[in-house]
Amino acid sequence: MLGRDARHPPPQPTDAMVRSVQIEPLTQADVSSAVEFAVRVLRVKPADLGEQFASDITDDLRHMFVAKAGGQVVAYGRVIELAADEAGPGTPAGCYLSGVLVDPAWRRRGIAAQLTQARLRWAFARTAKVFYVTGADNVASFHLHAAFGFQEMKRFRSERSAAGEDVLSQLARTPERS
Repeated sequence: MLGRDARHPPPQPTDAMVRSVQIEPLTQADVSSAVEFAVRVLRVKPADLGEQFASDITDDLRHMFVAKAGGQVVAYGRVIELAADEAGPGTPAGCYLSGVLVDPAWRRRGIAAQLTQARLRWAFARTAKVFYVTGADNVASFHLHAAFGFQEMKRFRSERSAAGEDVLSQLARTPERS
């Protein structure tokens, strides 16, 4: 069994716990906690999550940031460089934000925004534009990314989204975002 019992979620966060959340790059020591977290929140089997997450540490084209409270992962966000059309038909090659997941008990506390800021710093150190793709019905994602200035570029049919349509958005580096 990995770390905590996956059937028992971490305790409800107190204000002091929320203030103590640390955003940091994923380390090898965090991989099992991140896998346990994803399994519990997404209700999926671990499968190859450990290998995927570990590659976020070693692969220069991808990175994962975690939000930790009391040593446990309570959220994560990933960023990855993709080839043209890899994120969807007609999408450009570039650096894409992907996979923000926050424990339901920890949502609406600014953690996704902190993870997005960390991912943008990483991406803008490598490129002048950052992209993200989300389902057309993912209102939370639109609100999060709009706060950073992301602009919609195009919509396209997708089987990944419950809405059957995904949205590609981009954000350009500015002196304030460097």
